[in-house]
Amino acid sequence: MPLGGFCEVCDRWVWLTPYGACENGHPATKVRNVQQLKASTSVGVAPHEGDYAPFAPPRARFRFWWRHSLWIGWTFTLGFFNWLAFMYVGIRARHAAWTLAGFAYLIPLILTVASFGTPLFRGFAALQLFVSAASVAHALYLRPYYRAVMFGDAPRDALPAPPQDPRLLPPAVRPPLPKGTDEGASEVILGARRQVDAIRTTAGAIGKRSVQDKVVALCQTADQILEELASRPRKVDAARSFLTYYLDAAQRIVDGYAMLAARPTTSPEIARALARAEASLDSVQAAFDGQFANVLEDRVLDLESEIELLEKTVHMDDYYSQTGGL
Repeated sequence: MPLGGFCEVCDRWVWLTPYGACENGHPATKVRNVQQLKASTSVGVAPHEGDYAPFAPPRARFRFWWRHSLWIGWTFTLGFFNWLAFMYVGIRARHAAWTLAGFAYLIPLILTVASFGTPLFRGFAALQLFVSAASVAHALYLRPYYRAVMFGDAPRDALPAPPQDPRLLPPAVRPPLPKGTDEGASEVILGARRQVDAIRTTAGAIGKRSVQDKVVALCQTADQILEELASRPRKVDAARSFLTYYLDAAQRIVDGYAMLAARPTTSPEIARALARAEASLDSVQAAFDGQFANVLEDRVLDLESEIELLEKTVHMDDYYSQTGGL
């Protein structure tokens, strides 16, 4: 499975090169949470927070591709402005290596100008022409990576689909239901797991990161509730509201939000509905937290009893040690 990570410059999960750098050309120092990732199967995910619309259609994305390729023309100036091309893309893409390459391509020009009228002029002029030709090849090689940074489209040698945010993947291992679990309780718990996985999948199509984070938090709390129910199926009644209402409501809200957010245009009514849906996720989270507290009530009581017993035991030991066992 290929390695991926979260690129702080791209603000999204990306594949990594063999040297640990972002597939869009950003250095490895800008990538965190490196791990093995799966390819994403979701489409239409907007890259920036606050964008409700999905990615623009491919034709619209590439309509002005030439605007991000004109810089290559500076490399065809026999070494007089090739350095400027690399400084330009390095600064625009915030890529230090490309900027340093611009300074490196400036050195032959400085040497040629400084040696004008001396015997070394011919040698440095030939070096400038050679480096100029090399800079053309270098620019053509960097062009798809620069476009990946500016447009968001993947380089030619990148994997076909972006990596899936690991938070949107269901738990790799879920506790099995105890033997002898009531068939009705087993069906309810397994059905709830499928609902949580469906909500997670829908979250992958939500482009607004703050909303996606809320949905992920809902799923994580729901997983905790279901994990507790799986180990203690008799607590299903304590989470009846979660299983019969709150989980269904959360799925309807997330599905409706994702459907409206994917529309290419938004009206004031849609914007208001999206805002209300975002606010309602906080209420759903509070309800999930309350249900989780209900499920853990017995464990809390057991823990408090254990602590109380421990304190009494320590107190008795202190008493006997002070009285000499009398």
